[in-house]
Amino acid sequence: MRSGARLSRADLPECVHGRVYRDLITLRTGLSPEQELVTLVHELAHWLAHRDARCRMDCTLFEYEAEAVEALVMARLNLPHAAVDPSGFDLASPTDNLLSASVARVIWANARICDALGVGAEALVSEAQASIDLKAAPGKEIVFEYEQRGMGDFLGSPEAL
Repeated sequence: MRSGARLSRADLPECVHGRVYRDLITLRTGLSPEQELVTLVHELAHWLAHRDARCRMDCTLFEYEAEAVEALVMARLNLPHAAVDPSGFDLASPTDNLLSASVARVIWANARICDALGVGAEALVSEAQASIDLKAAPGKEIVFEYEQRGMGDFLGSPEAL
């Protein structure tokens, strides 16, 4: 049984640099070597982290994850990543604002790709969070407020605690 992906090049629309379908990664012909590498990393991230996903999962979330893997791998290779605007994106923390399940997929895919490239993935360091002393009655709703971002998370089920 094969466990790898195949790579091909094809005439894709100008706005599409690459795509993945099952075990076939297709890159658009005519990409520069730099664009080809970024696109390959992006599509490998999809192939590694999303190939077994349920079809109802959010495709936008998958794009954020693949872009975070791109940023991490390119930073590890010390290569520029033109798609990222340095003024609006911190390369030291490309997984900020992703859900924890997404962060886990990004870190895993990044490690697999970096290991395959022989560079090893750098450990991601998260900013320390303040501890919380939580006391609540079972079955009661708890609201966590994040003043910095003006939003809250709601945990209504005792299983979430």
